Amino acid sequence: MATSQQRLYDVLMERVSTDRYPSHQLLDRIEQTLYTPEQVVGYVDMLIEKIDESWYPSGQLLDRVQRMLTLAAAAAQLQELGAGQENEDEER
Repeated sequence: MATSQQRLYDVLMERVSTDRYPSHQLLDRIEQTLYTPEQVVGYVDMLIEKIDESWYPSGQLLDRVQRMLTLAAAAAQLQELGAGQENEDEER
């Protein structure tokens, strides 16, 4: 059974993915509900699909993708640093 957070994410993603011009309020809400790396990937993939559907994609969608990719890269770096710190602690 899906968690309430997952259900909310799924409902919002379905709504936004079927809307040709999704509102920034719904996109903001999805970003506030992101919890797992899989959800982030799903959200970014959906945004890229929206961008791909248009010859002239909105700057807002392009900015959102760039921001999410930047956040994902920062999170990956933090995770690598944490793993490196754990290895140093184990060696001591």
